[in-house]
Amino acid sequence: MINQNLVLAVKLTLLVITSGFLSPAVWNQRKVRRDERKLNIFTRAKSDAGELEIYFENLYSKSSQIKCPFFKRRAADLIDSMSMLFQFIIYRHKSINAPSFFQPPGCKAVGHHVERDEDGAVLKIRGLAVDEIAKMIEQDWIGGCNNTKGYYITGKLNSRIYRDDCLFDGPDPDMPVRGLRKYLDAASKLFETGKSDAELLDISFNEANRFIDVRWRLSGILMLPWHPSVKPWTGTTRYYLDNDGLICVHREEWDISVFEAFYHVIVGN
Repeated sequence: MINQNLVLAVKLTLLVITSGFLSPAVWNQRKVRRDERKLNIFTRAKSDAGELEIYFENLYSKSSQIKCPFFKRRAADLIDSMSMLFQFIIYRHKSINAPSFFQPPGCKAVGHHVERDEDGAVLKIRGLAVDEIAKMIEQDWIGGCNNTKGYYITGKLNSRIYRDDCLFDGPDPDMPVRGLRKYLDAASKLFETGKSDAELLDISFNEANRFIDVRWRLSGILMLPWHPSVKPWTGTTRYYLDNDGLICVHREEWDISVFEAFYHVIVGN
């Protein structure tokens, strides 16, 4: 009986020899077919990624209708996490060489806070001096004609000086928050606007280290089911600027402990 390994070796040798006599046209046809298969895989993956992006965006838009700030934030975090998970899977797919397809909905330039030019492009003001940015932040705090209804209460600020993926950090158990859209969605539904105040006490800036400090006082009624009233408390917020002069980190500190703040949220003032 002929050794099976010998038969296999002969077959492989014949395959190599005969393949050398294939015309260039045949090899080109095979290459074209391989390239077409890769293109089809890439196109399908890109299409699927686009559908996923729309799907997560629709989910996020629906979650913004949740009235309770606590459950609204939980839903937004879950959707963003799912989006990032699928984005990772897409990046790991060897047939896809695009740098990115979509980003978490909470980091998108979507919402009433976004300002656009005539062509629809998102407006960002880059390269401003630190003192100029400080003046714009001050306007966000005084809220135009009413100096006690700043963006901590209304959720309205000048989005042109913020990165869309700005990081918002602080003692609040719900922080950190990644994304201007997500933060403003939560801030605009946290306080009862007519019964709450956000007062600017002081503002300063550090030109060398490129940050701005704001001292504030907050008080009001939280939009939780039992509408607790929280007594006035003070704190500070530091705004860090990136190389383009946009706010990339928004970090706050409180003059009361997290436990004390939590206690007043539960039992009220």
